[in-house]
Amino acid sequence: MITIGVLAQKGGVGKTTLTLHWAVEALEQSKKPVAVIDIDTPQCSAAAWGERREKETPVVLKAEAHQLSEAVKACAANDIEYAFIDTMPRVERPSLEAARMSDLVVIPCGPSIVDIEAIGDTVSIVNESGTPAVIVLNQGRTGSSVNDKALSVLKQYEFPVCPVMVMRRAALADAFTDGRAVRELDPHGKAADEISQSWAWIAKELRRAKNKEVKTHAQSRR
Repeated sequence: MITIGVLAQKGGVGKTTLTLHWAVEALEQSKKPVAVIDIDTPQCSAAAWGERREKETPVVLKAEAHQLSEAVKACAANDIEYAFIDTMPRVERPSLEAARMSDLVVIPCGPSIVDIEAIGDTVSIVNESGTPAVIVLNQGRTGSSVNDKALSVLKQYEFPVCPVMVMRRAALADAFTDGRAVRELDPHGKAADEISQSWAWIAKELRRAKNKEVKTHAQSRR
């Protein structure tokens, strides 16, 4: 099983929205079981989305932070291919544990100066965990130079930055009203394309991280 932790110490950067859209995208692209573990209590927006959703997949599990390890084990025992962890903002310890249990951490960040300044706390947590990570610029502003400025700042960190920006689009939120993802609401729209492309890039980074892990393990056994 591959575990993806989606971390952001600052609220409002679209962490849960991206997690759920990517989970549906992973399900559609891989055709293998996908789960979302929602430890963003007490809000639990991902779990609420799962209750509204007519389809039974992806599976959405609601768990307290101290139950995360058992939830991850349960997913592995049930042959889940991808398990996404939707974490809570502003609480360091659960985010650190989620990062440590992940094969890859995805850090969403908005383009505003407030979002950029706040990403340092999340980066510090990921560095402490030792888990590979990537950054995705979310809520980009159409036609604004702020997007390129934000990308240039984010590239100063040691983590790869997704070349696909997820723009601020109404379809991303509209799909949530009845438990859908944007590829199900408007499969040929720009929002669906950005989610699809950003997930394809994340999946490639996951494979790269796993290959590096295998090589490192093999070298250590020599």
